[in-house]
Amino acid sequence: MRGRAFGQPVGRALAGACGRWPGHGGTLCLLRRLLPVSCAGLPPGRGAGFCRPAMGRSGPERAGAGLQRPVVHLRPAANGIRAGAGIRGRLLHHRSRPAGLAGGARPRAIPARGAHFSRPCRRTVTTFDLRNMKTKAVLVRRAPSSLWLCAAMSLPIIASAQSSPAVLSPITVQGQADPEALPAPAPGGQVAAGSRLGILGNRSTMDTPFSTTSYTSQLIQEQQARTVGDVLLSDPSVRTTTNNGHMYEHFTIRGMNVDGADMGFNGLFGVMPFAHVPVEFIERVEVLRGPSTTLNGLPPTSSLGGTINLVPKRAGREPITELTTSYITKGYGQAHVDIGRRFGDEQRLGIRFNAVYGNGETGVSGQRKGRELGALGLDYAGESWRLSVDAYSSRDDIHNGSPAMYQMSRLGKLVTPPNNSSNLFLGTSGVQRDHGFALRGEVDITDAISAYAAFGGSNSRGRGLMFGTRTVVTGEDGSALGYVYNVDSIEQARVGEIGLRGNFNTGGISHAVTLAGNLGSYEQDIYNRPNAGYPQNIYDPIQPDFPDSPDHKDGAGYDNLVSSLALADTLGFGNDKVLLTLGARYQRVRQSRDTDYDESRVAPMAAIVVKPWGEDTMFYANYAEGLQPGETVGFGYLNEGETFKPTRSTQAEFGIKLRRGDITHTFSAFQVEKNFVGAIYEDAGDRLAMGKQRNQGLEWMFNGRLTRTLTVLGGVSYLRSEQRSDLDGGKKGNEVYGSPNWLANLGLEWATPVQGLSLNGRVIYTGPQWLDSTNNVRMPSWTRVDVGAKYATRIASTPVTFYANVDNLFDRDYWQGTFADGFALLSPPRTLRLGAKISF
Repeated sequence: MRGRAFGQPVGRALAGACGRWPGHGGTLCLLRRLLPVSCAGLPPGRGAGFCRPAMGRSGPERAGAGLQRPVVHLRPAANGIRAGAGIRGRLLHHRSRPAGLAGGARPRAIPARGAHFSRPCRRTVTTFDLRNMKTKAVLVRRAPSSLWLCAAMSLPIIASAQSSPAVLSPITVQGQADPEALPAPAPGGQVAAGSRLGILGNRSTMDTPFSTTSYTSQLIQEQQARTVGDVLLSDPSVRTTTNNGHMYEHFTIRGMNVDGADMGFNGLFGVMPFAHVPVEFIERVEVLRGPSTTLNGLPPTSSLGGTINLVPKRAGREPITELTTSYITKGYGQAHVDIGRRFGDEQRLGIRFNAVYGNGETGVSGQRKGRELGALGLDYAGESWRLSVDAYSSRDDIHNGSPAMYQMSRLGKLVTPPNNSSNLFLGTSGVQRDHGFALRGEVDITDAISAYAAFGGSNSRGRGLMFGTRTVVTGEDGSALGYVYNVDSIEQARVGEIGLRGNFNTGGISHAVTLAGNLGSYEQDIYNRPNAGYPQNIYDPIQPDFPDSPDHKDGAGYDNLVSSLALADTLGFGNDKVLLTLGARYQRVRQSRDTDYDESRVAPMAAIVVKPWGEDTMFYANYAEGLQPGETVGFGYLNEGETFKPTRSTQAEFGIKLRRGDITHTFSAFQVEKNFVGAIYEDAGDRLAMGKQRNQGLEWMFNGRLTRTLTVLGGVSYLRSEQRSDLDGGKKGNEVYGSPNWLANLGLEWATPVQGLSLNGRVIYTGPQWLDSTNNVRMPSWTRVDVGAKYATRIASTPVTFYANVDNLFDRDYWQGTFADGFALLSPPRTLRLGAKISF
């Protein structure tokens, strides 16, 4: 990484040494004069004559021309800088640029998390070993001859960038990467400069041989997002397959289904809620596109299209006490409390607590919703070990109905969409409760070897109107047959992982090796009592009779036990200009519900990163495989309760990532082959069957700052999906339903000349798509416009930020996508969201 200079903590240490030993520190004092830092915080008299005001954005211009400061290049050994055992500083990975270039803002010097440096020349001190990128204890004597060591032991891991017309020769530091260090925000702050790659840990974007995006808490706050689905509205490769206002959230990534239950939590599956996933206690929402069984293991259900990983909030160095209140059309109110503190002389113990309560009427006609969330995150950083514990409890209620899924494939044509606030299930209600936990520990065995272990799980239960909100349209006048289910759904997950990470060299080749073992148990029992086939009209709905609670007989569901062993090695060639990752996971799947499936297979992976022209341009390619447990057929089908065998997917991808100014671009071309579930239409009803599909696509993703005041986030995706086998006669060669050829997102945020005021807008485009696998009914394209504003000010010396957002600004009614083969989703109504965050 280029363009890094020793920052303010070094300068303060040198100034202190010069001030304490004015007759002996000539060399140090000269070096001090080259460092553009302030000495704020030094005791009076310390460093007199050597301190200068800290430079802001125009610092280099004020410093004038002439000899500039030496620049330190911190070169990562695969994925950033690893700040060694002990205090384990967190170096945030971002690149500096010369100030004055268009859009080029100077990176901030951010204190290393958990780093505590000794005062100059204490008898026993903690120092930073530049050769091994590790901290260590050293015994020194207070003598003039030890001044160089005095300065070195106060050397921080953070380096702040300086720019100039000319610099001294750079110093290169080769270091190991900290796989658990959270990557820094990228320019603009809406996405991060890296994300988690499963067992490999965190990688910078420019070292990652996959297409990834990590959305930050800043974006979550500015969008006033409540669930992961709200956040992923900004992703051009992702679309939701459930209605706004529904109890569940499911998605497609690159045209392939990803269930909401398959989200990871800090790398562990099976921890997050089974229905809506709240984001008030989430720091990052990370999206990895494409299958990745080798890296992430097997999810509970069906994440072949990609992986969504959630990173929990942690207490930072600065105390946090925030209250956020919000109001949503037509009368939903919510309060969110966020408190973070660190404790102890060295602030090793951190506590982060989030609580949410919300209740009121939504934009769906007559519907009321309630939300409750309590989440606690603890972390402790020892000298050579780290420990974190997370736990949450959430509750979601719906009263008086839910949006519907509209089946029109039997009618053979689309009907005019009803009003987007329509409610076909008045008089029904449902409640979902989720409780989850995760425990993670890591210990440094040596300077080059660390071990980790993680264990977590969740218990979920949903009762009432949870899913099965189907309506079969039979006439162009809106006549239909209604279906409603009273459901009792019980889920339990337990998962554990252990691993070893090691770094070593063989000749001129560096190695970052990970060995990991995983064991997971996922169980689900679903019971239901239906009211099926009652007369309904989508334009003039009636209130159905809601069935009694079901008895616990003849339930559906799954009982899956998965175990695996994974090995991966990232080899670095030519000072990491070439990074080659080879890996494989031996995966065993046992399904004991309606099938005696017990088989195993190896999922290989190979990926390469090439940087021929420095850190701003990289080429990558990957081959990866994905596995998923067999799907279970849901309610309303002739073969309800049938469980299919586990399936396999393969992906080949090639891409280019460019960093130009403060904008990062990712161009990729990919092909994925997998199985899919489609419907066979029979006289007696619909039956689900397994088929094969191939998706080929091109993507362009971009994020960053166009100028100092204009931030951009978005992308364009082209997808061609094809059925490769017949579900029944005549479907081979058809396009896969619910897979639009074109997707596009464009989000802009403008920091206006009015201090504290910024305006934002987002345009979402989805191209035409087939409603059914027979390709008889085609849904037209649609465009949605969202707008918002943010205003930060102070009221009675208290920081307050106001938010306003409007979704679906023009209140358009349209068919937005598919839930399943033949079922269409209705667009969300226009929604106004107002919020205020008070920082105490």
